Amino acid sequence: MATSNQPTQPESPAQQDSAKPAVNTRQLQEYTAADAALTTDKPWELVVTSKKLKQLAIAVAIFVIIIHIFMAVVVGIGYTGAAVTPIDQWAFFGVGIIIAVLGYLAFSRPRVRVNADGVDVRNIIGSRFYPWAVIYGLSFPEGSRMARLELPDFEFVPLWAFQSADHGSIVDNVSKFRELEAQYMPQD
Repeated sequence: MATSNQPTQPESPAQQDSAKPAVNTRQLQEYTAADAALTTDKPWELVVTSKKLKQLAIAVAIFVIIIHIFMAVVVGIGYTGAAVTPIDQWAFFGVGIIIAVLGYLAFSRPRVRVNADGVDVRNIIGSRFYPWAVIYGLSFPEGSRMARLELPDFEFVPLWAFQSADHGSIVDNVSKFRELEAQYMPQD
C-alpha cells in the first residue's frame, strides 16, 4: 500500500454542506419532541425570572416552618395516650425544614432564557430547550396568570417565569421576547 506525501486539499464549504444530510422542519420537530437537549453555545440575550414567584417561595417556606414549629410544640402538650418524646418534636421541625426547602426550590426555579438558537424553558418540574424552528410564538391569553410558548399541533408550554402578577416588568419582558422572536424565528 503506497502512501502519498502530498498534502490533501481541504474541503470547500460547499462540499462540506453537501456531505451533511438535510433535516427538514418536520424531522427537527420530531427530534426535539424525542429529546430536546440543550444544544446551544451562544450567549443568552434574555433571561426572565418572576419576582412574585420568588416572594411566594419565601412566604411558603416561612409558613411551612411556622406550622411545623407549632405542631412540634402542641404535640408535646398534654397526654393523648401516645408517648411523644423530644425526638418526635424535633422530627416535626425537621420535616418542616425539608418541606420548606423543597417548596422554596420549586417556586424559585422557573426561568426562561432566549438566544439565537431558541428558547430554554425551566418550569417547576423539568427543563427543555426549543429551537426557533418549532416555536410558533408567545401568547398571553387574557385573564391568564402566565404566558405560554406556542408549539406545533396546537400544543403549548406554560412559561411560569412570565407571571401576570409581575405587572410592569412582565410587559417589558414580553416585548423583549417578541423583539427576539421577530429577529430569530423563521418566516414560514
